[in-house]
Amino acid sequence: MGLKFEEKKGALIIEISDKLDSLNAKEIYDKIEERLKNCDKDVVFDFENLDYISSAGLQILISAAKNRKSVGKDVYIYKPNSMVDSVINVAGFYSFLKKAQQI
Repeated sequence: MGLKFEEKKGALIIEISDKLDSLNAKEIYDKIEERLKNCDKDVVFDFENLDYISSAGLQILISAAKNRKSVGKDVYIYKPNSMVDSVINVAGFYSFLKKAQQI
């Protein structure tokens, strides 16, 4: 599991690589929540190197979306592979998440 944070162009980029599942979701969730405490930026999840996302990973997206909505900001998904994109789409998450074309 890889997790990196970077601020770029007025957004917080959260890069998650490898897998986002029940084995690492709690650790990732805690780190993201801590980072968002004093953040007033949009969030972009960079999934270019994410191979797999489970329902535990989807919970992180829900939590981030609620957090950003509370401060009037948005959550974007950048470069998900076809499997990750399909999971997010089938779950109906693109109704409240946006796709980023670039970061």
